[in-house]
Amino acid sequence: MPKTLLYVTGFLNLLFGLFHVYLGYDIGVSSTLAQDPRSLLQGLNVASALMIFFLAYVCLMHQRDMLATGLGKAVLLLGTLVYLSRAAEEFFWFQFSPLMTTACLILGVLHLILLLWPEAKGAAAQA
Repeated sequence: MPKTLLYVTGFLNLLFGLFHVYLGYDIGVSSTLAQDPRSLLQGLNVASALMIFFLAYVCLMHQRDMLATGLGKAVLLLGTLVYLSRAAEEFFWFQFSPLMTTACLILGVLHLILLLWPEAKGAAAQA
């Protein structure tokens, strides 16, 4: 079961990373933003995309480490906090999008389930 959840979580992270690549293109061609804010958004978007691609990579390629090591648990905590905070931000800073909120909640909860998975050592042996 945790192996399947890691694959699903990794794939969804990969889709979010690709979304950020598209978002970077969209920011770059935006004619409504001044240069300084556009540059800041591009820099933050690149950092976000790299982090999300990293989350996808470790979920897909380092499953045993994700479930059985302290560093893996820290990465899962990072994923949980990133996505749950992003879902909350929909209510405060963005024009509310049910699709974005739901997607972020799903990914945040998936990371949280993996973080709290009770049989980390047994699950790691299966991964």
